[in-house]
Amino acid sequence: MLVGFAVAIAVVVLFFIILDIERDAWLQSQAMQAELQVDRLADELKLPLLSGSSAETDLVVQKFLEKVPTVLGALIRHIDGKVKTYRDTGAVDAVMKVNVGSVKVRRIPGKSLWYARSVMYSGTPLAMVAVRFSGQEWADIAGKLVQKIFIAAVLVVMFSSILVLWISRRMSQPIEMLAEAARKVADGDYRVTLPVRGNNEISDAVSQFNAMTRELAHKKELRAVFSRYLNPKLISDVFAGGDADMESHRQAVSVLFADMVQFTSFSESSETEEVIQVLNKHFEVFHRLVTYYGGHVDKYIGDALMAVFNHPINDPGHVRHAAMAALAIDSACHRLKVRRKDGETITFRLGLNCGQAIVGNIGAAQRLEYTVIGDAVNVASRMGGLGRGRELIMPRETFELLGDGFDFAPVGECEIKGVSRKIEAGVVTAVSAPLLLDIDAAVSLAFDDDLSQHGPRIVGQSGTVEQAVGAADESDKATGES
Repeated sequence: MLVGFAVAIAVVVLFFIILDIERDAWLQSQAMQAELQVDRLADELKLPLLSGSSAETDLVVQKFLEKVPTVLGALIRHIDGKVKTYRDTGAVDAVMKVNVGSVKVRRIPGKSLWYARSVMYSGTPLAMVAVRFSGQEWADIAGKLVQKIFIAAVLVVMFSSILVLWISRRMSQPIEMLAEAARKVADGDYRVTLPVRGNNEISDAVSQFNAMTRELAHKKELRAVFSRYLNPKLISDVFAGGDADMESHRQAVSVLFADMVQFTSFSESSETEEVIQVLNKHFEVFHRLVTYYGGHVDKYIGDALMAVFNHPINDPGHVRHAAMAALAIDSACHRLKVRRKDGETITFRLGLNCGQAIVGNIGAAQRLEYTVIGDAVNVASRMGGLGRGRELIMPRETFELLGDGFDFAPVGECEIKGVSRKIEAGVVTAVSAPLLLDIDAAVSLAFDDDLSQHGPRIVGQSGTVEQAVGAADESDKATGES
C-alpha cells in the first residue's frame, strides 16, 4: 500500500512538471508568433498614424483582426493619451499602466496574453499598439495532454499495483508460513520443515528455522532416550540449564524394593528372550504405578526394582504413597498371573523404608550415577529380603508414618548389617475400603494407559480416592468395560 501510494504521488508530481514544461514551450512559441504579428501591425499603422487619419487606422486594424483568427482584440494608445480599442479587449488596466518605450515587442504581465510595442517614425513615437491573443490553443493542448497523462497514470498505477501485490505476496506468504511453523514449534511439534526457495533474507531465515527445528527435535529425541536410562531430575537439569547440579545433600526419602521370588530357578529353566520379556512386562506396569504415586524408578538391579519417593519431586505424603505403590505393584503382579515352568505364579518380595539418605552423583568423572545411598536404602533392601512374596515388609517406625487405613503384622526384630540397633519389622496390608479402591483404580489404569499422563498421584492422609475413581471410570468407559 505504501509503495502504491508513493507511485501515485510520483505520477501526480510528474504530471504537473510535464504540464509546466509544455506551457513554457507553448508560451515561447506564442511569443515568437506574436512578435511577427505585432511588428507587422505596427509597420502598417505608421502612415495612418502619421497622417492622423482615424478611418485609415481603423481599417488597418480591422483587416489585421480578420486575417489573424488567434487575435481577440487590439488597443491603440496615442501619444496624446487617447485610447482606441477594437473588438474583445477585456480588462485593459494592466495595459494602460505599461509604458512601452521601444519598438521591441514584449508581453505585458497578467493573465491575458497581451503583447505591445511602440509605433515610431524617424525616432519619434506616434502611439503604442497592443494586441490580445487567444489562449484557447493552450487550453486545447492542455486538455489533450491531461487526457494522455491520465491514461498513462492509470496504466502505471495499475501495473505498479499488480507488481506490488505480486511482490507483497511473494514476501508475505513465506513470512506467514514461518509464523505458522513457529506456532507449531511453540506447541511442541518439532517435525516442521519449511521449503527453502530463492536466495534472499527470507530464505536465509527459513534455513535457520529448519536448522533450529532439527536441533530441537534432536534434543527432544536425546532427552527421551536419556530419560529411559537416567534420573529424571538429572535430565531436566541438563536440558534446562545445560549442566546438572553436582552438589550432594541429605534428604528424607522413602525407598521401595521389589525383588522377584525364585528368579534364579526361573532364569535357569527359561529361554533368555522369555526372561527378558517377563521382566519387562512386569517392570512396565511397575514403572507406571511408581510414577503415578509421585516416585521414580531409580534403577533396575537384575530382577529387582528400586524406587525412590520424595525425590526429585517433593511430596509431604511420600511414605503413604510409597506403600500404596508397593501394594499396587503386588496387585498388578497378581493380575498379570505369569507362571513359571513349575506352575507357580511369579511374585515379588516388597521392602519399604523411610529415612535420611544421601542424594547426589556417585561414580567417576567419566561415568556418574545420580542416586540415593545410605542406611535408609540398605534397610529397605533388607526388608524386601524378609518377605516370602506378595508381602510388603517395613520397619514399625516407617509404618507409624503411613496414617490411617493400614495394618501392621509384626514378624519380629531383625539385625541389619551396619545398623547398631535391632529393627522391628512387619507385614503391612491395606484394610481401608477407600484405600483398596484407590489401589485397584490405579492398577486398572496401569493396564489401560500410561499413568504418567495423569501426573503424579497425590492423595491426602485420609486416602481420598475421588481422582483415582474418576480416572478409572473414564478409562472403563473408553474401553467398554464399565
